Amino acid sequence: MSEFVLLSFKIYALAIVISMAVAVMIKLIVLAVAVSRTDAEPAMPQPRQAAGAAPPQQHVAAIAAAIYACLGAHRIVHIEERSRNRAWTSEGRTAHHVSHNVPHHPHRLPGE
Repeated sequence: MSEFVLLSFKIYALAIVISMAVAVMIKLIVLAVAVSRTDAEPAMPQPRQAAGAAPPQQHVAAIAAAIYACLGAHRIVHIEERSRNRAWTSEGRTAHHVSHNVPHHPHRLPGE
């Protein structure tokens, strides 16, 4: 039995040594990549559109064409961010959940 315990400890120690060696190699690779990136010129960030700016006309045309292809002739009335006007969303969600209320009394009908 002691042979198995001794062999287990040897295998465990070997696994620790191999894991540490792999961790050190990964750390060296990460450092080498970081050093090579600092030597190169930083990439120019793409300019962002302002929050209130209209989307490009090509995007609007592509979206309209995709909607027409999927649903047929439709007219886009308004496009805005989803985060605006959350009152409509929560009110609609509440109305939807209320419509699913099931009476808890099996002998009573709703409205009685």
